[in-house]
Amino acid sequence: MRRSDRQVVDQTKIFSIIQKCDCCRLAIKNDPIPYLIPLNFGFLPEGNGIFYFHSAKEGTKLDLLRKNPEVSFELDTSHAVKKGRFACEYSFYYQSVIGTGKVQFVEEPAEKEKALSLLMKQYSTEQNFSFSPASFARTVILKMTVESISCKEYLPPQS
Repeated sequence: MRRSDRQVVDQTKIFSIIQKCDCCRLAIKNDPIPYLIPLNFGFLPEGNGIFYFHSAKEGTKLDLLRKNPEVSFELDTSHAVKKGRFACEYSFYYQSVIGTGKVQFVEEPAEKEKALSLLMKQYSTEQNFSFSPASFARTVILKMTVESISCKEYLPPQS
């Protein structure tokens, strides 16, 4: 990492940054150009982390993941411009997480429900969710187990 002064290595802090994010970008192999897609997610802070995504039952994303489940991902948050007197003194405050993982298709109903609950908790303050049987049946759940992860942050000084 070029800017090691901005590196975050504490896993608890990395996981808390992930919880602040609202979009996970997934890069999927699609020769010759990667397929990049923004996704809503649920996160489970186990091991290096587990992400859950939901999807319709068909589409490019699923076709590509069936061919190759190895992916890269990126999340970012806490964006703000750091102004300077001159153009070259401007910068950008941020927190970002990148990594690699492997995607599996979740078939077991209890894990699907757990995944959808985690996804809802990422975006809602509610704690208990119910899912209509029709929606549940037509929803595909993807589970990405994180294999490698790194994190950087550059935040304004605390006053």
